[in-house]
Amino acid sequence: MYHGSLMLKIYTSSVFHRHDTGPGHPERASRLDAAIEGVTRAGVREQLIVDPDLHPETSRIIAKVHSAQYERDLDDATRAGFRYFHSVDNPISSASFSAARAAVGISLAAAAEAYGSGDARRAFVIARPPGHHAERAQAMGFCFFNTIACVAEFLREQPGIERVFIYDFDVHHGNGTQHLFEERGDVYYASIHRYPFYPGTGAREEIGTGAGRGFTKNVPLEAGEGDAAFLRATEDEIVRAIDEFRPNAILLSAGFDAHRRDPLGGMRVTEGAYGELTRRIVESAERWCGGRLFSLLEGGYDLEGLAASVAEHVNVLSAGSTRTAPPAD
Repeated sequence: MYHGSLMLKIYTSSVFHRHDTGPGHPERASRLDAAIEGVTRAGVREQLIVDPDLHPETSRIIAKVHSAQYERDLDDATRAGFRYFHSVDNPISSASFSAARAAVGISLAAAAEAYGSGDARRAFVIARPPGHHAERAQAMGFCFFNTIACVAEFLREQPGIERVFIYDFDVHHGNGTQHLFEERGDVYYASIHRYPFYPGTGAREEIGTGAGRGFTKNVPLEAGEGDAAFLRATEDEIVRAIDEFRPNAILLSAGFDAHRRDPLGGMRVTEGAYGELTRRIVESAERWCGGRLFSLLEGGYDLEGLAASVAEHVNVLSAGSTRTAPPAD
């Protein structure tokens, strides 16, 4: 097993701060500071890489996931000074296109390191805007480019990576990610989320279509659920699905907005449960992926809840998979 600095690298960029969503918007730049505070609390601040180079395949991979016209429209809207893109849920500023593109480019570089010949077997990317609601040609839910989908597409091109598993534990269902892969059998999308809730997708009977039937798993949770339900779903459904799928790569859409303090989530999950969830997925990664694991920040809108949850998440990512008893509700 790898330890310490050889286990985890954490990535972020100053451009993410310049994506201005306006006063009072929950998806704000201070979320980055809170997440970095969590890294500091975990004692791994020295593993934080700021402003790394974007992967040279960034533009090509975005074009595989999103339509060329959609990308041009987003770029044009930011250059023209528009305040919103597609809906009032998606405010933009002059740096929004650059920030969304950097989220993809840095994530690709981080994944290439974790699943390539780099010395770090795990990566956590602290980026904004988030991505899992973004459809092929539609921005929604604070998201513009579907970053985790871009990483999955990139990794599928790498030698020896034939099956990619995405686990999305944001409180909101990742409609964009599901729709991008629901007809495919090489990328498994699994989500636990509050339901019914925004964006209205994610019912248990949504299991994929055509060649992808059986490679989408949705585990809806009722409003107000806490640690026990969250971890039971992870252990009984997500980990079992991973073991059945036997992936070569595991990706996390790491949303922390089911935290009990979060103003948008309406759930009662604690930061300790996020640590336990991470531990279970680390164990899965050790069984199937040589310990390699990629994690990307999605939601999380209470700053203290986000900092505390990220601290638990990266502590496990950097330290290994020693298991403890699950917290009780």
